[in-house]
Amino acid sequence: MGEIAGELMTLFADGFLRRLHVARTRRRLAAGRPVRVPCSARSDRPGWQRAYVNGRLHITPGAAVVGFGSRVVGHNELAAGGSFHEPEPDTWYSQDWAATTYRPPGGGLPVHLQVDSRYLPLVQAALTDPGPFGKADPTGFGIRPGCVRLVSRE
Repeated sequence: MGEIAGELMTLFADGFLRRLHVARTRRRLAAGRPVRVPCSARSDRPGWQRAYVNGRLHITPGAAVVGFGSRVVGHNELAAGGSFHEPEPDTWYSQDWAATTYRPPGGGLPVHLQVDSRYLPLVQAALTDPGPFGKADPTGFGIRPGCVRLVSRE
């Protein structure tokens, strides 16, 4: 009975914590701050593994590249501005993880990504068009979006 309770606690806690992390990631991107998104990736490109490798996407708003880092392959970069396509037919599917194929601009071999479905819209926006998140300071006055600036009335 204790094992079932432990598994249920893990199930509910993971969903709650993941939801908080997605909200935090969305806020950081809106504020122009870099984020790391957990995902798995594989590609036939040189320097990449042919099997899925767990790692993180390093997304910096407004940057021309998105990095993928893992302990197995090190750090690889993906050019932003490409397009997303249907996943490969033999890809593992899960209710929580969405599989998709990213083709970088200018051709080249695709990169197959598996990311939690709650992160997928953020990843697609960051890789297809890095512009929606804006730059860290679009006003030029040292104010980041989402921040409040207090002004004294002296």
